[in-house]
Amino acid sequence: MRHQWWIAALCLAAFFVSGPSSQAGGLKGASHRDDKGLDQDQINRCVRERAWIAYFQNGKGELAPVRDTLNTDSDKDWIGLRFTDYDGPRIRLGVLKVINKSVESEDRGDSGRVEVPVSGIQEMLTVGLYNTKRFDVIEQKRIQEIEHQQTRGDTVEPSPTSIVNVGKVLGAQYLVYGTVNEWTPQRSSHSMRTGSVLGSLGSAGAWLGGGRFAKKEAEVAITFVLVDIATGQIQYTTAQRARMGEWNAAWGTPSGAGGGTGESTPVSYAVNACTNKAAFEIARFLRSRKWKGSVVDIAKADVFVNAGSQQGMIPQTRLAVQAVQRLIVDRESGTILGEDLRGIGTLEVIAVQPAFSVARVVEGCTGIKRGDRVELATPPAPVPTIPECAALETSLAR
Repeated sequence: MRHQWWIAALCLAAFFVSGPSSQAGGLKGASHRDDKGLDQDQINRCVRERAWIAYFQNGKGELAPVRDTLNTDSDKDWIGLRFTDYDGPRIRLGVLKVINKSVESEDRGDSGRVEVPVSGIQEMLTVGLYNTKRFDVIEQKRIQEIEHQQTRGDTVEPSPTSIVNVGKVLGAQYLVYGTVNEWTPQRSSHSMRTGSVLGSLGSAGAWLGGGRFAKKEAEVAITFVLVDIATGQIQYTTAQRARMGEWNAAWGTPSGAGGGTGESTPVSYAVNACTNKAAFEIARFLRSRKWKGSVVDIAKADVFVNAGSQQGMIPQTRLAVQAVQRLIVDRESGTILGEDLRGIGTLEVIAVQPAFSVARVVEGCTGIKRGDRVELATPPAPVPTIPECAALETSLAR
């Protein structure tokens, strides 16, 4: 009898640890720290001072900086990935439709077949990139409209030419797309009936009689690609994997007869963790890349630039103008090598709207035209250096 009570307690404890879980989990595992402790005042100060840090926060409010994306034991923590606030220029990104290269679906017996939700993965990646606070992410509906016009299929990788065309229409600096390599919504499934174990426990046994605990585990692997609009060439790739499990239970009814907590969806948690990992890696890669925009219109003395308050633009910002002389293409391979750019002068922003700015010439700019490139003439004022935060950032560097 005593042993049966212990088994019952363990069953209930396993179930009532609610929410997605992974093999080990926990904030300590997620941070992958070598040290045995972390000064919370130090981390909190870095967050307040807006140092460049991505971090996790547990239910107790404790913070831990992100170290890497390789260990799947802490995948559940990636669902709550956070970034410090940021007020500087925001690079404009677009997220293309996800490509599926895994098996199209997985047989689930009498439950039918489950298709890979490429649109949902695209949306999660869009949200993950937006939540970094470092990017101006183009609305997914707008992306879909342009992709439809370009008649791009979901099983063919975009060509450099289509990347350039889509990117220019959207006014983006980079485009991102994902390729699903592995899709296993039911990597493993474990279940346990309670009736045979708890049948002699009196009222507790009656309450739990016929009950069933079940844990489902899913795993996904997705490769994410970052492409430069100026050339259509790949700038960065990152392959991410996530594994997630979740418990559910049914009381007093046979398996499959209903009356339980419903179907759990660990695969959606796994995708969320995977896309957040990719957002972190892309943000870290683009951290030192320059923001760039374009001249979209000219009206007498006013020059309109495709960057406004949403991209971190403010009045009195000075912009260096680079005239596009020509697109350089390798005639033998058809590969776009880049743009021939020539500096022609400087602009100063005089007014800012959410999606665009108005600037005036302060130096040169003879022959300025639509499509010419602009970038910051001087870098933004650096955030005051905090030695403790610099040490954390150094530990995150590649």
